[in-house]
Amino acid sequence: MTPHTNAPAAAPRRILVRRPTASFDEAPGATSHLLGRPVAGVRVGIRHDGTWRSWQYVARVWAELLRRDGAIPVLLQTGERTGPEGEKTRADLEAWHGQIDCAVSGLGTCGSCTMWSVRDAIGVEAAGKPVAAAICDEFVGHARTTASFLGHPDLKVLVLPYPLETLPEAELLPIAEEAYPRFLTLIGATR
Repeated sequence: MTPHTNAPAAAPRRILVRRPTASFDEAPGATSHLLGRPVAGVRVGIRHDGTWRSWQYVARVWAELLRRDGAIPVLLQTGERTGPEGEKTRADLEAWHGQIDCAVSGLGTCGSCTMWSVRDAIGVEAAGKPVAAAICDEFVGHARTTASFLGHPDLKVLVLPYPLETLPEAELLPIAEEAYPRFLTLIGATR
């Protein structure tokens, strides 16, 4: 049995919680591009990583809407980022840049998928083509911080609601239809 002591209580301690938000110089970032013409006849890239059922559904809806508007959808599913599959993903992205006139890269709905959606959008922008990163509202801050850190503070971000993944297709359809014209506006395209 342990004897009971009346030792004085330790003084309360204070901790400081830091908000991990980076700040960046006001140096101009990389150029952001606009299509500046109707979408008809344009090859529009839609990038996804195969993870999010909701974004795959939105991509299918948008492919139909793009075809309706006379555009040519060019879908790309990216893979892993390391090892032999990472090399294949990088080669696929580089080839895709040559096949498209503009793009959307998504879906940012978690930390790593947001980062890769942004990085892949920056690759399109670096190729001199208009692009938007599709990011759920919960991860917009992360997307903007990543884009700024990588020298693209003006990267266009198409904000979608969070969470998308839990929604049935009947609820995803109006979201996809509402976001489609916003995407076209972001990249400077008209119907």
